[in-house]
Order: sequence, then structure tokens, then C-alpha cells
Amino acid sequence: MNRKNILNKIIQEQNKVIESLQQSVDQYKTASDIDEESTHDSEDFTNQSIAKDMQLRFEKMMTEAVQNLNFLEKEKEIIHTEIENGSLIETDKNFLFIGISVPVFKVESKEVISFSEKAPIFKEIKGKNTGDTVKIGDDALKILSIN
Repeated sequence: MNRKNILNKIIQEQNKVIESLQQSVDQYKTASDIDEESTHDSEDFTNQSIAKDMQLRFEKMMTEAVQNLNFLEKEKEIIHTEIENGSLIETDKNFLFIGISVPVFKVESKEVISFSEKAPIFKEIKGKNTGDTVKIGDDALKILSIN
């Protein structure tokens, strides 16, 4: 397993998330920018207020997404020996990355599943070691390595 390659793929997925959030911010920014000097009815101002609120929400999500990207960049240089935030776990069936959640993708014919340490699944695997088996859903996964 090449930790850096998998993290680079996760970074690519996170960049897609950031790009999508930026598009949403731009869209709502445009929608909230109406000319107050022109004649408008009260519904226009209500819509402007809603658009501004959505813009601020997407900006907050974007800030978090950028923080996650920075976390991933730092993680490329770190090796983990136990299951914790930033660990990449190879099982007999897939790879599990703990830190952020991005859509599932494949590497080396195995799916890479990522999730936060706040996810319920983290409690199931925390404290496990190489060679241990962990039950996730209906699957029993044997831990091959922790990086």
C-alpha cells in the first residue's frame, strides 16, 4: 500500500468538494447582490436575504473544507502505528482512512472508504491492531496494516 498515493487521491476528491463549494458561494453571492437603488418589491429583498444566508453557510463549509485539505497535506508526511485521526488502515477487503469523509473510490482494486473520527465506525475500530478482525456492518475485516 502506498500511503502517499492514496492520500493524493483523497486530496483530489477534497479539491472537487472545495470547487463545488466555491461554485455555490459564487452563485449565492451573485443572487444576493441586487441593486438597492432600483425598484424592488419586498419579495426581492427576502430572496436577497435568503441568498446571503446561503452564501455565508457555504463560505463556512468552504472554510472547513480548506482546513481538511490542509490536514490531508500534512498527513502525507506522517506515519501512524495505531488507529487514530489520520490513520490509513488496509484490510483484506478495503482501505479505511480516518480524518475526513470523501466519496468512495478504488485503489489497487480495493475501495477506499474515508470517515471522520466522530463517525460511529471509529469506535468499532479504535484500539484494534494489525491482525485483528473488526466487524463493520455485515463484514468482518481483517486488519493487514496501519499507516
